[in-house]
Amino acid sequence: MIIAVDIGNTNVAMGFVTDGEIYNVLRIATDSGRTSDEYKLLIGEFMREENIDSQNIETFVISSVVPPLTPIFRTVAKKLSPQEATIITSDMDLGIKFDVDEPRATGTDRICNIFEGAHMFPDENVCIIDFGTAITFSVITKDRRFIGGPISIGILTAQAELFRKTSQLPRIELMKPSNKIGKNTIEQMQSGLLYGFGGLVDGLIESIMDELGDKVRVVATGGISHIMEGISKRIEYYDKMLTLKGICHIYEHITKGA
Repeated sequence: MIIAVDIGNTNVAMGFVTDGEIYNVLRIATDSGRTSDEYKLLIGEFMREENIDSQNIETFVISSVVPPLTPIFRTVAKKLSPQEATIITSDMDLGIKFDVDEPRATGTDRICNIFEGAHMFPDENVCIIDFGTAITFSVITKDRRFIGGPISIGILTAQAELFRKTSQLPRIELMKPSNKIGKNTIEQMQSGLLYGFGGLVDGLIESIMDELGDKVRVVATGGISHIMEGISKRIEYYDKMLTLKGICHIYEHITKGA
């Protein structure tokens, strides 16, 4: 069993993977103030609740966009597994050309999404939309080139700022309102956020296709990606596990090539 770790700005997702299948996922809030012992205890408690035998852990494979947490999870891996953790970086040979100005500035979460998108649709253009703290669009062409992609403020981030910067607007639950115009303040805010971002997503996908001069498969991931179902007209597939799957497939790729 390997533990695939996706360290994001808002959450840390850990997938417990056996024979290439993710059977359990632990999601916890990202906190750079926690020690390796604290993270080890959280993981241990989860494993006990899910009846996961710690003796079966082979290694950790880590994607991190939070640099202070990378060495902490490397230490966690040393305490829980017999092998040194594998840290995903932009320097790995993944068979993908990074056709962007600053390849090393590409976040490893995007690298995992890119790799998984190419794995899903090997002969097509693909855009992976990751709904996180920011919304990232990662475009990979049918000839396996990562050519970039827009980055926008995230829906949860916009929601939090809307509440924080206004005196009379409440904190709301993100859910599809009963109508688009909205009969009350909560529905109006829900409509503005969800349909507003839905329009942003669809508009950017149209711009990407216009610039490419070709069709693009559109896949959404991220913890809140499901709220776009029925709102975005351009998203074809939804997979919350996509980044974790990308971590697993990258690990398979680099170990087979070793």
